[in-house]
Amino acid sequence: MMMENFHKPFLGAEQRHDPTPGLALLGVMTVAELSQNASPAEMRGFALAIGRRFAALESLADDTCIAALSARINTFWSTLDWGEAEIVLENDGIIVRHRHAPREIPGGAHTQWPQILLAVLEGAYDSWFRQLGSGPSLKTVAEWKGDMVELRHGR
Repeated sequence: MMMENFHKPFLGAEQRHDPTPGLALLGVMTVAELSQNASPAEMRGFALAIGRRFAALESLADDTCIAALSARINTFWSTLDWGEAEIVLENDGIIVRHRHAPREIPGGAHTQWPQILLAVLEGAYDSWFRQLGSGPSLKTVAEWKGDMVELRHGR
């Protein structure tokens, strides 16, 4: 399913109400529930799965040009107001520098959110790289570098 098809029910002109507050509340409640009832490993697994679902909304399997990939990924994140990515090809892998991700969520001091966000981004990028033909011996690892998430995909 393409991203534009995903958002039509939410962002179309036919909407009478802005769903953003309700979606934000759902996000806050989900994070709170996970923080209270899931182990760190379960939270990470859930967030990785959400990231993979994000990636499935915008398939990149038909793109091979780094500029086209970057543009599609950045359009996806921009639509969600989740920042932007710079993709750099290196000899030993792919580096993604994801800036302006939502470091905090509305309405709460959920200390787990930065780690959940990290895993969501890791799941999304890993899934996109696998769509492009990445082998099983390669992995994606994400870490915070200041206000930026850096993801490395390689050995």
